[in-house]
Amino acid sequence: MTSDSKSVSSNLSSASSGRASSGAATPVSEPTGNIVPSSRSGDFMSFLKDVLSFTGDLSSMTCPSFLLNGISLLEYGAHWSDYPHILAEITKATSSEERIKLVARWFVSTLYGSYNKRVAESNSGEKKPFNPILGEQFLASWDDAEYGETKFVCEQVSHHPPVSAIYFENAQAGIYGSGHFSQKSKFKGTTMKVVQEGRVTLRMKNSDEFYCLSLPDLNICSILSGKPFLEMSSTTFIRSSKGYTAEFHWYTKPWLYGEYHKFDGKVFKDAATTFVQDSLAQEQLFTFKGKWVAESRVTDVATGEDSVLFDVQAQPSADIIIKPVGEQSELESRRVWQKVSEALNSGNYDVASKEKTVIEEAQRALRKSRAEAGEQWKPSMFYWVDDSSDNEAVKACYTYLYSAKDSIGTGSWVYNNSPHLAEQSAAPSAYASGTQTPSDAFSTAPSSVL
Repeated sequence: MTSDSKSVSSNLSSASSGRASSGAATPVSEPTGNIVPSSRSGDFMSFLKDVLSFTGDLSSMTCPSFLLNGISLLEYGAHWSDYPHILAEITKATSSEERIKLVARWFVSTLYGSYNKRVAESNSGEKKPFNPILGEQFLASWDDAEYGETKFVCEQVSHHPPVSAIYFENAQAGIYGSGHFSQKSKFKGTTMKVVQEGRVTLRMKNSDEFYCLSLPDLNICSILSGKPFLEMSSTTFIRSSKGYTAEFHWYTKPWLYGEYHKFDGKVFKDAATTFVQDSLAQEQLFTFKGKWVAESRVTDVATGEDSVLFDVQAQPSADIIIKPVGEQSELESRRVWQKVSEALNSGNYDVASKEKTVIEEAQRALRKSRAEAGEQWKPSMFYWVDDSSDNEAVKACYTYLYSAKDSIGTGSWVYNNSPHLAEQSAAPSAYASGTQTPSDAFSTAPSSVL
């Protein structure tokens, strides 16, 4: 693959050379396999009755072990780096117009792994991940023949409310991002509605332009049948610091007709300080549409040229690299949940429940002991920055989005060793500036993992 910017644009119309594979799982809309073991059907019905009558945030309910998928929610964050070459190629763009198209391509590439891949590969329904303990960490990396290593870290920075902070970086390409996500869920009809709160800020070393991203909401469908799967809903945005915006509309399947997992959107330039839907001041540049679990296409408004934005089947995601459990720290996800996962994998649900309870009771004891000692726990890898205290350009970027997507919140969790801090000579000295103060504790870890 050549390194000139022209070749980067051409990659939108065909999969990156040398990466096509027939090994990618075929995306499915509705799983055929039931996630409920036949011996647990009674327990499942009892759980459903509790869920349907519950009025609070469903994340606070205890989920039966046979409905757990055996991995921590922190691992879901790693899908921001599923296609490290697509992330790295953003840095080859030579104009803001080209760059935001590549950022949109990368964003779409993160979605399949996050919300559909597990069901597509197993053809069974979506199960619930473990709720991370406070201070839990997930570390991973990916190798790419052209762009080298991409690293990822995720830390549970708050337990009430549950908040996961993420950071990813490809040092060779000079691109990195940090952010956080949190989920609130409730039943609506026969579907679980999940509102995702949070944001991600993407930066590059070879450009002063950066990007502010919001997150889609989720619908967990077919829960009552025991074959749940995810659809995305709502509208999300990518806003660049140079005034370019990508707007995505995610559609759920209508009741009697239509298709699953469709989306459309557009890219436009807008000099306004706040977003206004379909404002006449917006200069439209591109449109896109398709399925985020399959193929999506982008059209240049000026020329009418149509090309592939992203195609799940054209290229497999990169292989994730995770240290063996025996080499992980006591805070890393797969070590924290090892005994529970092993019991789930062997179908021993009673043991899984007991091991999960051991972890939860240890957390309660740590909360109590810290409260009695008057100690406040702090994350080891991230710190909180209110928008009011942030860089003016960052503040302006998120201010533009807030009128359209208030779930982005009013601040960011930032990685302690993010390169932009050194550039701004702004060391993370004031964690207390944040408003989301953790109220739980487990342990501490080294402040730098990258």
